[in-house]
Amino acid sequence: MLGTVAVALSIVACTDNWDEHYNMGSPYDGNLWEAVSSNPNLTNFARVIEACGYDSSLVSSQMFTVFAPTNDYFTAEDANALISVYNEQKAKHVKDNDNMTIKEFVQNHIALYNYSVSSLSNDSIVMMNGKYLPLTSSFIGGSQMSSSKTVGNGILYTVDGCNIPRMCLNILKKMQTLIRLRASFILSISMSSSRH
Repeated sequence: MLGTVAVALSIVACTDNWDEHYNMGSPYDGNLWEAVSSNPNLTNFARVIEACGYDSSLVSSQMFTVFAPTNDYFTAEDANALISVYNEQKAKHVKDNDNMTIKEFVQNHIALYNYSVSSLSNDSIVMMNGKYLPLTSSFIGGSQMSSSKTVGNGILYTVDGCNIPRMCLNILKKMQTLIRLRASFILSISMSSSRH
């Protein structure tokens, strides 16, 4: 009987709501998509993220670290080329995991979990595409980080550079041109054969 009373008292005495106790939330406001899309220096990066559907991932409760190249280093022309390649591959039913824009650009600028840096940082982190990039207190993959913002679902670093080598961007642009030339060629053949 005494044991039953002790158990009953301990249950009544503990008034913490379990969910409130463990779902404290984040002390930071907003989410990564809001931080990216509201930054006027990240409009080109935001356009690619949104076009590829990753804006919904950056709103989720999953923790990410985003290394976003500024407009000075990632131009509107670069963004247009990547969006075009993404759309062309999507039209050909290329799966997102195999889409070059997502695999070589988007996922090369996002890492799962929070990675905060300090003056002691000197490590490599795994990006979403499985590539390892060196991370120091002020550089990611050879590009200087210019600022950071912590939000409810992660950390946004603005980067004065691009984690995709210029050579890869040029390859994507050439690929975009080749896709257009191929489409024009196929169209001309089909028009020619329809006349006969």
